[in-house]
Amino acid sequence: MICMALLAHQDEQALRNQIRNIRKYNPQDVQIVFYNGGQDENFGKKVCEDEKVMYCPYSRPLKQRTSGRFFYDVMRFLEDKKIAYEYLVYLEYDIMFVNSGFREYLLSKMEGYDCLVKILRKEEDPKKASWPPAKDMWKDWERWKTVFGSNSFYRTSSPMSVFRHGIIKQMLAGLNKKRLEHLFDTSSIPCLGEMFYITLVKKYGGKCKIYGDNTKRFLRFRPSITRKEIKEAKSRPDVMFVHPVKDAEVRDWIFNQP
Repeated sequence: MICMALLAHQDEQALRNQIRNIRKYNPQDVQIVFYNGGQDENFGKKVCEDEKVMYCPYSRPLKQRTSGRFFYDVMRFLEDKKIAYEYLVYLEYDIMFVNSGFREYLLSKMEGYDCLVKILRKEEDPKKASWPPAKDMWKDWERWKTVFGSNSFYRTSSPMSVFRHGIIKQMLAGLNKKRLEHLFDTSSIPCLGEMFYITLVKKYGGKCKIYGDNTKRFLRFRPSITRKEIKEAKSRPDVMFVHPVKDAEVRDWIFNQP
């Protein structure tokens, strides 16, 4: 069973279309948990009711690039509700599927592994850090190293990251939740989630697999995916999803494909 954690903050029609897009290309054994990261506490609730999607009650307003706790909140919600699943997938509002086959791809890639990510980098020396969020982590390292239990940390790219339920249970069981809540509330490290979860996976001995090169071109930070690229991706069965899809016209084009 695959569970997809979806973070969005505005535009209910776009949310509805994205949910339907997910289900169109992933028709088997897929659950969706929606996390409302916006200011409107009712955003998405009616959509979730209509589309039979779980609404995460731990949702709260999140600032752009500081949404690190989103995945943690979804993880603990699933544990609290004892929801059965094998893999948890990280989704944001600007990810869309263009082809079927993700389930089969995931099953083959995850055999013998605990997570699937786009990149995996190890940060060991604050003087050599070049990524700005890593520099910020080093500045606050005295507090975060108590969570990681290490002298180093890892980083990745969050969209479409996949974690096996078994490693998630280990991660949650080992966390001091009160201390972690304090860190979430008082830390302003951007892209925290891209360091937090992958470092915990490594802390508990998890094995990480990297997405193939065919996927990485269509799974990026910027620039936004164009319609021309979408058409190319859709013509390639080995490309199942794209990110980031920022343009409403491009999103609508994907949604309206037969």
